[in-house]
Amino acid sequence: MSMRHGLVRGALSIGGARAVTSAFNAGALLVLARLLTPHDFGIAAIASAVLYFIVSLTQFSIYQALVQRPTVDQEHIDTAWTIALLRSLAIATFFVVAAWPLAYLYDDWSMHRVFVVIGITGAVMGLYNPHIVLAQKGMRFTPMAVYHLCKCAGLVTVVVLALIFRSFWAIIIGNLVGVALASIVSYIIIPYRPRVTLSRFRDLWGFSGWMFLNQLCETTNWRFDQLVISVLVPKAQMGLYAISYSLAIIPTRETIQPLREILFPGLANLTDDLPRLLRAFVRAQSTMAAISAPLALGLALVADSAVMVMLGHQWVDAPRFVQIFAITSGIGSFVSCTAPVAMALGATRIVFLQQFWTLIARIPLVLAGLHFYGLWGAACAGLVCELILGTISVGYVRRLLGLPVRDQLRMHLPTLLALGVMAGAVLSLTPLVYSTFSADLLRFVSLTTIGAIAYVGTSLAIWIAQGRKAGAVRELIEIASQFSPARFRPAG
Repeated sequence: MSMRHGLVRGALSIGGARAVTSAFNAGALLVLARLLTPHDFGIAAIASAVLYFIVSLTQFSIYQALVQRPTVDQEHIDTAWTIALLRSLAIATFFVVAAWPLAYLYDDWSMHRVFVVIGITGAVMGLYNPHIVLAQKGMRFTPMAVYHLCKCAGLVTVVVLALIFRSFWAIIIGNLVGVALASIVSYIIIPYRPRVTLSRFRDLWGFSGWMFLNQLCETTNWRFDQLVISVLVPKAQMGLYAISYSLAIIPTRETIQPLREILFPGLANLTDDLPRLLRAFVRAQSTMAAISAPLALGLALVADSAVMVMLGHQWVDAPRFVQIFAITSGIGSFVSCTAPVAMALGATRIVFLQQFWTLIARIPLVLAGLHFYGLWGAACAGLVCELILGTISVGYVRRLLGLPVRDQLRMHLPTLLALGVMAGAVLSLTPLVYSTFSADLLRFVSLTTIGAIAYVGTSLAIWIAQGRKAGAVRELIEIASQFSPARFRPAG
């Protein structure tokens, strides 16, 4: 099987599963925004920020080390699972011990029960079957797709509990149900009886050591603002900030994350052929940006109507935050393949340094933004940090693959031009759409359609004007053609 065909199959498997999960996420968010208060979302956001920060402190990327290694035996797999078990025990113990101090920190004694439950969630989250990650090395992505789909049960539980209790506990308990079911199913779809051993710890740690530091910095990068805000502002404002962020990153998260998951094992199989690896990187990076960047910018352009349709009028202050968060995530889509290619080459130190230098900039910028301009300042600081991360990433790609900066910028030029046309079309026609339609749904659909036509039309026009040369548009057309009905029609 060719790498492209394998990645396409993976994109269909994992991407399809993530699409279903994304639909459930969007539906759950829409319902919860109308059932729960900003205060409820604030408590859930605090719990989530603390959980993922602690998870990152113990995240060694051991399962990913299995994928990167050229050869893996049963001892490696059992060692990876044992490390995951020890990590889970450490997470649960921490939250049991720290539940009361954390509740005191957030000035809400009732939250100690929340921290105990999310500690259990964090412990269960890391105990899934290592074989579903290892399967991706052989371009088998269905097990991971099933794993993601099982998390939908948690979203259904969240909605049902919210309808019954109208409390933040719906989110806390629903998340636990989702990760628990997914972990259990992972052992059913690929049978595995783990054995406790650390005999291959040194083999795996060479890859995982830098990845642990990277995970710590990356999570702190993305959660630092929420960790600080959750201590300094009322929970209702924290809820506004958190739900705006959750809505804004849906387009890029649900397109980039599944593609990154399948890209790493694909690139890891090409490390002995650097010219081929370079070509694969260019195709993947330009295509991912061409898909996800317009989704992010599109959401920013229609944020007013999108928030009213998806969240309701009680979130009237959310659109401006959705705009800044969506633009921030869109910028990240242009350098989203840096980490997978560095991991494939075993250059995990670069993956860490990428996040480390960004974190060094983020801490003072977020604190200054929050001090002088409140929540808006903190959000804008995140955008500046994403620009810094992008600049650093471009430099590291040049070091890893020898790809000049001008060539990295040139491969995104058609996408950037199409984005400019899309933004101009939507902004110029927004007053007309708002004067024509009074319903938020019609405004949202109209502006989204205008943006889509402008972007797709411009992208195709540029591609044709350039002589239909290789690039994101051609890559997408070729991928689509592999799964056209004519391809599967019997001969004769």
